[in-house]
Amino acid sequence: MAAMEPLSELVRSLGDEDYFKRQSAAWRLVEAGGEAIAPLLAALGGDPDPQVRFKAAWALGKIGDERGLEPLARALLEDEDPAVREWAASALEAIGDPRAVPPLSQSLATDPSREVRLRSSLALGAFGAVEAFEDLLREGDLEARRMAVVGVGRLRSAGSMELFAPLSGDADPELRRRVAWSLGEMGASDALPLLLPALKDDGPVVRMEAAKAVAKIGGADACRMAASLLEDPDPRVRLSAVTSLGEIGLAEALDRLVEVLFGEDDEEIRAWAAWSLGEIGDRRAIEPLQEACVKCPPKVREKALDSLEEVFGMGWAAGKNGGGGDP
Repeated sequence: MAAMEPLSELVRSLGDEDYFKRQSAAWRLVEAGGEAIAPLLAALGGDPDPQVRFKAAWALGKIGDERGLEPLARALLEDEDPAVREWAASALEAIGDPRAVPPLSQSLATDPSREVRLRSSLALGAFGAVEAFEDLLREGDLEARRMAVVGVGRLRSAGSMELFAPLSGDADPELRRRVAWSLGEMGASDALPLLLPALKDDGPVVRMEAAKAVAKIGGADACRMAASLLEDPDPRVRLSAVTSLGEIGLAEALDRLVEVLFGEDDEEIRAWAAWSLGEIGDRRAIEPLQEACVKCPPKVREKALDSLEEVFGMGWAAGKNGGGGDP
């Protein structure tokens, strides 16, 4: 037990070269609970060894005492070592006091380490700090806006979508891709108009993300938006459009998917058109799938047969001969 060894000795052991001794000391300090707060705070604020400081931050988070709040916030914003700042962010999240939101937001806005910013962003998400993310969308630098877009998407804050409109024209393609992803996470039909620029974006990765996003939202408008990408010049985008139509699952995509199935596109894209026809589940897809089992290249035949068997309960004979087969 921690009481058998002075807490100050356990704190010094946080910097020991032996990993197992460090871990043992850290856990024994956690087990000591409130009695360990004072020596841990002293180590966090003044020990010259960054390993001791970040272990102290970790232990303070595990104990969860609000007395650690202000010292951890100072460490987050002022400690010279990024590992200490990262663990301070994690500890603030673990303590769970919403007073941690302002320093976490400042960290996300200004820390020179991407890893620290990311950890602060995750902590803000755990607090549901929509307003902090919105402020960063308006005023943050590029890295902060990238992370704030993801934070808003994870929180599914539909009320924040209006802030995405100017970001859709940003010069940074990764930011534009994240905007498309976040709009998809909203799962709301109101997001579809905001995805229109992404469907026509110069970057194929952005258009791919837009295809995936409309699939998450679903509905007739999303189906038409995905179908508009079936003739995209980039095969990766066309593949995303084909699979998105299957995920949306509306029968109005049948004719377009059949065109892809028997068209001259890449074999893989045609194969996934067979998969999407199965996902839609409309029995009007059976005949073209049976025909594909006879006339199409191997990958396409395989996916067509999978759809016949798994969706429509038809075996090899049905695919090969156009009917019958095992149930």
